[in-house]
Amino acid sequence: MNKSQQVTKTLLEFYQKPVAQVSFELFLSIAAVIFFTVFAIQPTLITMSDLIKELEDKREIDQQLSQKVAALSTAQTTYLQIQNQIPLLYEAIPPRPQIKESLLQIEKAASDRGLVIENLSIRQVPQEVDANLAQSGTERVTLPVTITMAGSYPNISAYIEDLMNLRRMFIVESIIFSRTEERGSESLRANITLGLPFYSNTMSDTEEERAAPTPAVLEDVEL
Repeated sequence: MNKSQQVTKTLLEFYQKPVAQVSFELFLSIAAVIFFTVFAIQPTLITMSDLIKELEDKREIDQQLSQKVAALSTAQTTYLQIQNQIPLLYEAIPPRPQIKESLLQIEKAASDRGLVIENLSIRQVPQEVDANLAQSGTERVTLPVTITMAGSYPNISAYIEDLMNLRRMFIVESIIFSRTEERGSESLRANITLGLPFYSNTMSDTEEERAAPTPAVLEDVEL
């Protein structure tokens, strides 16, 4: 009997033993587990991982929504507390220029202090557009007004304080004093630059044409 035949005989005798049969079955079982893990269980594990990630994302979204709901609730409570004061805000900074009304307040405050307005000019007059026509957004615009008046320093100072105390907001941008001599007596003049803030509505071209069918811009308007 040659060496090859002896090896074959030895292997046959080994696999005929119970221990060898059990080892072979165990090997097949392990191979089957590995096969099902790779080809059958792996997609399930991937699906479970995706579901877990989706669940975490939804929990985060739910938390963000809860925070937004809480913020809206707080905002609503705050709005209800200041609801009665909102008209005062529109009086201070109106949604339209309201040039005529503003100039009347400027003139009345000067008259109450015994001051003479020698010159009152507006460099550019914006269009008086209905605030309800535009819904796309607003921006704050300041309209410059230049006033030249004569009077005493205490009256001019009190006049500025009167403007600052009005409900309509007036921004004092600059005050330049100068002395002039007329008929042998000196007089004090003040060149005051005021800002009239208002909220200008951002409108589309169609809305702007509807609001102002014949647009016109007046420059260097003096009253």
